[in-house]
Amino acid sequence: MMQSRLRAGDRVSVRSPAEILVTLDENGALEGVPFMPEMLGSCGRPFRILRRVEKICVADHPWRRFVQDDVVMLDDSRCDGQSHDGCKHGCRVLWKEAWLRAFEHMGEPDSMPAPDFGANLEALRARLKVKAGENHYFCQSTELLKATESFSGEKRGWMFRIALRAIRGGDLSALRVLRLFALWSWQTLMQKLGRGQCPSGPHRRTPTQSLGLKPGESVRVKSRAQIAETLDQRGRNRGMHIGYEMMRCCGKQAEVRYRVDRIIDERTGIMLELADTVALQNMRPQALVEECLCGGQLGDCPRGELMYWREIWLERVGHDQVER
Repeated sequence: MMQSRLRAGDRVSVRSPAEILVTLDENGALEGVPFMPEMLGSCGRPFRILRRVEKICVADHPWRRFVQDDVVMLDDSRCDGQSHDGCKHGCRVLWKEAWLRAFEHMGEPDSMPAPDFGANLEALRARLKVKAGENHYFCQSTELLKATESFSGEKRGWMFRIALRAIRGGDLSALRVLRLFALWSWQTLMQKLGRGQCPSGPHRRTPTQSLGLKPGESVRVKSRAQIAETLDQRGRNRGMHIGYEMMRCCGKQAEVRYRVDRIIDERTGIMLELADTVALQNMRPQALVEECLCGGQLGDCPRGELMYWREIWLERVGHDQVER
C-alpha cells in the first residue's frame, strides 16, 4: 500500500502482475474496481499521476465517490477497448493505489523484469473478467455504480470542499477552478432564466448523414440552428442527446479523434452499435474542450468522458480554411 496520499504529478510505477494478482477477488476486482485486460501492458511501467478521483459521475448518478478514497488516474491511460470487442467508449482507466508504488530510478520492474514475469502475467490475465453473461460486458464502467457510494450531507458544501481538495492536490489550478465556478454560475443563471436549455427539433424520425470522416480530418461544428434541424422534440438525433458543452462548440473547428462505431452501455453492460458518429480532439479555441463537464455542477469530472458527435452535426474544413 502507498505510504502517503498520491498527488497529481507524482511519479509511480504499476506493480508487477504477481503483486496485483494477490489484491484481486474471483472477479478480478479490488473493492469492486476491476483490473481490466487493457491494463496489463502497464505492469511494471512508470507513469505520472494525472489526478485523484475525489468524485465521479455514473450514468444517471452524477455524485459518487470511492469509499476508501484511494483511486487515481494516470497520464495517457484511456481504455482502448481491445479486450472488450473494440468498445470505443474511450474511458479513462481507474487505478487503485494498491496497484501502484512510488517510482524508483533503480531496480524498476520495467528495466529489471522478474524471471517469472511472463508466467505471472498470464496468471493475472486468466483471473480477469470481461463478460458477466453472454451479452453483458464487465469492465470498470459497468461496475462503477457498485464500486462507489453517494455523498452524504448537503451537496453544495461538498462541491466547494472538493474544489479546494483539487487545488491542494494539484489536480486543478486555482485559476481553472475560478473559471469553472464562473461557468457554473453562468449556467445556473441561464437555467433560471429559461435560456440554458439545449435545442429541440421538429422531427419524429431524425435524419442521418454519412461523411465517412477519418481520424485527423478537420471539421467545423455546425451552427445551433443547423443542429436543431437534425433533432427530435427531446433534443436527440437517433437517440443521441447533444449536451450543453457541445452547443458551446458551435462554429468551432476540431480534428476527428476516431470513429465511434460501438460502445458498452454502462447501465446495462450491452454493446451498442453506432453509425455515422465520431469523437473529436484539439478543439479550437482551447478554452472549449472535447471532454464533457458535469452539467449543473461546480468543477469538472475526473472521468473526462468524450463527447460523441453525429456526422450530421459537422462539416469538413478544407486545408486552406484551416491555415487561415
